[in-house]
Amino acid sequence: MTAPARVGGSSSRGRSSQSRRKGKAEAKATAATEETTETRTQRRPRTAAAERAYARRAQREGRAGGEPVQRRPRPSKQKHERGPASRASFVMLVMGLLATGVVTTLWLSTQAIADSYRLDQAKKAATELAEEVELLQREVTNLESPATLDEMARKLGAIRSSDPARIVVAPDGKVTVVGEPKPAAPPAASPSGTPGGNG
Repeated sequence: MTAPARVGGSSSRGRSSQSRRKGKAEAKATAATEETTETRTQRRPRTAAAERAYARRAQREGRAGGEPVQRRPRPSKQKHERGPASRASFVMLVMGLLATGVVTTLWLSTQAIADSYRLDQAKKAATELAEEVELLQREVTNLESPATLDEMARKLGAIRSSDPARIVVAPDGKVTVVGEPKPAAPPAASPSGTPGGNG
């Protein structure tokens, strides 16, 4: 009765020991892979020649350590240095353009105002001249009237004829005289001595 129990116990112990061995083997394999990955990821140690080269470089650049010098990119510095200067020049250019625009606008506005004043003065002069021309035309029409011409002729000593002859020109070009031309007789002298008889 006791023998089968022992056989069963030994088999279970064998299975647990085998599983333990397998777990240990797997743990060793994972540890080995981790060590290999760590060694791969770690930096390789510098050789003596590399140390000497770094030391010489540090001496040339005036540094004490033998670590490699980390140089900053020059183009970025130049860009940063040129950035404010280019912005300042752009701002100055825009301000100059604005100033010239304002000055030009003021000058054009003053010129427009001056031209408007000149135009008003020219219009006033034109109206005055038009009024003067109209007055002169009225004076000419008054002087060309028959009554004014008769008066001026009498002042100059002209004598009016009582029955003047007339010349008639036909459409075919023939000229005919209507009436008999007679010399004009001077008016009779009045008792007061002035021609015309009225004082």
